[in-house]
Amino acid sequence: MKRKPAFIMKPKLRRPSPAMIVACLALFVASTGTSIAASHYLITSTKQIKPSVLKELKGARGPSGQGVTGQVGAQGPKGDTGAPGPKGDTGATGAPGPKGDTGATGAEGAQGQQGSSGIVTTGVFNGSGVSLPGGVWAYFFVGNTATVTTTASQRLTGAAEVPTLSAASTSGQSFVYGLCYQPSSGGMLFNFAGSNYSTGRMYPEPRTFAAAASVVPGAGTWKVGFCVNNNSGANQIDTGYVNGWVQVTN
Repeated sequence: MKRKPAFIMKPKLRRPSPAMIVACLALFVASTGTSIAASHYLITSTKQIKPSVLKELKGARGPSGQGVTGQVGAQGPKGDTGAPGPKGDTGATGAPGPKGDTGATGAEGAQGQQGSSGIVTTGVFNGSGVSLPGGVWAYFFVGNTATVTTTASQRLTGAAEVPTLSAASTSGQSFVYGLCYQPSSGGMLFNFAGSNYSTGRMYPEPRTFAAAASVVPGAGTWKVGFCVNNNSGANQIDTGYVNGWVQVTN
C-alpha cells in the first residue's frame, strides 16, 4: 500500500532587499564582460543610483558602544635616583640694581674727657754747700731748693745726692737725711718719707749720700730740697754741693 506523500510546505518567497538587487546587478555586469560594464553599467558615484534606492541602502545607526572604565593600576615602586646632570653654563651677569637711598647721618658721639698729662713741671736744685750745728732735732735744707706748686691730688717725686762729713767725729756720727718739702711762706720741713726716713753715719772724710722719694703734699706752693737732721751728736756737719730734681705729676 502506497503511502500518501506528506504535506510539503512551499517556502514563502521573500522580497529581495535593495542590497541584494545591487549585488545581483553587479554580478551581472561582471559576467557580461568588461567592455559592456565599462561603457554602460559601471557605477562610479552614488549619483548614478536612484535616490529612493540609495535611501533604502542606508541602514539605521546602531547604538553607541559603552566601554567599561578600567581600574586605576597600583603605583609602581620609586625608581633609583638618576646620576646628576652636567653643570650648566654660568648665567649672564644681571643688570645692576638701582642706587639705594642715602642713609641718615649717625648721631655725634659724646666728647671724651681730656686725659691729664703725666708730668706737670720739673724743678732743679744744685750747688751751695752748708754747715749745720749738731744736737738739734729738726730738718734743715743743705744747699739750694726748687719751688713748685701742686693741687690737692698732684704728686711730688724727686731725687738728690750730697757729700757730707764731720771733722770732729772719728768714730762716725749718726744722722737722718732725705728729701723734704716746706711751704714757700716758711715753716716746718716735712720728710717725703715721713717716719720711714733714712739714717747714715758721717766721718771726717766726705761720703756721698743719696735720697729718692715721692709724696702727695696737698694743694700749695713748696720749697723742695735735700734735708738733714743732726740730732744724734753735737758735732757740726759740713756738706758739699747738692744735686737734685723734683717733678710735679698728676
